[in-house]
Amino acid sequence: MHLLEDVTGAGKTEAAMMLTHRLMSAGVADGFFIGLPTMATANAMYGRLSHFYARLFDGLASLVLANGQRELVEAFAASVLRSGPVEHDLAQRDETASARCTAWLADHNKRVLLAPAGVGTIDQALMAVLQGKHQSLRLLGLFRKVLIVDEVHACDAYMQGVLEHLLRAHASAGGSAILLSATLPERMKRALLAAFAEGCRQQPPTLPADMAYPLITSWNADRAQHVETYRVGTRADVSRTVKIRYVADLDEVVAGIRRALDGGRCVCWVRNTIADAMTAYALFAHELDAERLMLFHARFTLRDRLDMEARILDHFGAHSTSAQRRGRLVIATQVAEQSLDADWDWMISDLAPIDRLIQRAGRLQRHRRDALGNRLANPADPDGREQPCLWVLGPAWTDAPRATWFKDACPKSSKVYRHHGQLWLTARFIKEGQLHMPADARRLIEGVFTEDVDLPAGLQPVANHVIGEESSEASHAYRNAIKLDVGYVWRGEQWWSDAQTPTRLGEASASVVLCRWDGERLLPWATHAQPRHAWAYSTVRVPERLIAEVVPPSDPQRLRAWEEAKLTLPDQGKWSVLLPLEKTGRDWIGVAMGRASSGELVSRQWVYDARFGLFPLPLRVNERG
Repeated sequence: MHLLEDVTGAGKTEAAMMLTHRLMSAGVADGFFIGLPTMATANAMYGRLSHFYARLFDGLASLVLANGQRELVEAFAASVLRSGPVEHDLAQRDETASARCTAWLADHNKRVLLAPAGVGTIDQALMAVLQGKHQSLRLLGLFRKVLIVDEVHACDAYMQGVLEHLLRAHASAGGSAILLSATLPERMKRALLAAFAEGCRQQPPTLPADMAYPLITSWNADRAQHVETYRVGTRADVSRTVKIRYVADLDEVVAGIRRALDGGRCVCWVRNTIADAMTAYALFAHELDAERLMLFHARFTLRDRLDMEARILDHFGAHSTSAQRRGRLVIATQVAEQSLDADWDWMISDLAPIDRLIQRAGRLQRHRRDALGNRLANPADPDGREQPCLWVLGPAWTDAPRATWFKDACPKSSKVYRHHGQLWLTARFIKEGQLHMPADARRLIEGVFTEDVDLPAGLQPVANHVIGEESSEASHAYRNAIKLDVGYVWRGEQWWSDAQTPTRLGEASASVVLCRWDGERLLPWATHAQPRHAWAYSTVRVPERLIAEVVPPSDPQRLRAWEEAKLTLPDQGKWSVLLPLEKTGRDWIGVAMGRASSGELVSRQWVYDARFGLFPLPLRVNERG
């Protein structure tokens, strides 16, 4: 097992592939699977590896992409088998044998780990150790593979628990693992290494007290109690100092953005929630045209999200020019944090834990450019722009915060980042005024995430509550995972389908498939020559508190069309919500029901727009109660 820690853009992926090649050359592995935190990062990685992965193999080998919506890569989608005939039996409550067989054959996610080379979301690997159908096939697919997990720090308590089970299972079968991170806390590193060692039937090794950064940590079962660490040098082009300014006034942020845009700079404002991103977008919608103002979040259909990613890379990617970048503003959520090789002249971020801010700062002047914003031909030349500066918007600073310090100022963000003590510690570091990377990385990460850090008395109860929740989530991971020491013995647990296997906790969400009325016909929102792909491109993920069900059409003919359209979905509508939209004036509007905390269904009108995404109109109580 190898753990590679280095800053964003330092080449961790390339180093991991070199290590993989050495393991394969030594005869201890036959292939690899790279697991990433999001579909966007998986898609980007697939594109990077597709050009050179074959050189790792002696002979032919296939590279397979696996994520919840693999259809969004056209070259890959072409290999998906055609679905069988739809039986149009609306009374049928169970799928036929032919439908089940076709779904299994067409679902590459179940078989992706069998390919010599695979790239996908980490969820596809985590399902190998969860109590779900075809779990053993996934585990078999990892046999004699190098399991590479990128951005491993992005795992929450539940995902880390499941990942520890996966590392045990993979190690017990003789597999190897490479974990990559720019911001890995010591306690998480210790737990993951212990899990892998347990899978090798060894006692957890003791990590040496090496606070160096960048760092490679390696462990081998043949030398069970010896952990090797290697200090790594830092390239000049990824070693830098970023100024950080803590701001508590929204008006000051808006004024700063206007000055930057007037000065010809491109700007990105990363917000913690979709609602806050839409609010920020509204502040500039009347000042900037659609060409200069972009909104980027997760509540777009896959088709529109891919188009937006392509547009952002065109304007702010590695090879963008001054003319493409000048005076443009992107308002984004966390989707811009890890998924895109883009860089901006100036960035603002809502207050988030220090590891997230380090990731976001990695998108600030990521590529060296001249004073106008054109890419420098020689990466060794100094950047011609002003020193990079990250503004962080948060609550007014205080040395003695109350329990509601963060919630009062940022009510929506307080639900995203629960540990407000870590946010206060992050804000305290920010007030130092600058970030030296990679020199400060270890100090900042351990200063926020260490287990015995001192917190103000007002925030300690909040921290204690979060620690209890994380402990509960880790217990959920143990309960949901297979028990290798027991074997396949049914003890009353539920074994889920792929769509229901819980690789992540958090609030329940639904796959909402958008469609539009064309007369009395229902068509997928996105257009594509193959209907299966059109439905995949029309999908957006939404919390069930917002959309859990759809109000069926009252017109009998439209009701029949809606029921028949559900049968054409990849899951035949069993685990997704088919939301019809109708053109009303300039807007496409549909009606769906969200599930309130009381369990009551609440009806809302929803609007979809390719510029803004899916958003609700004013709330009203469902007439069905």
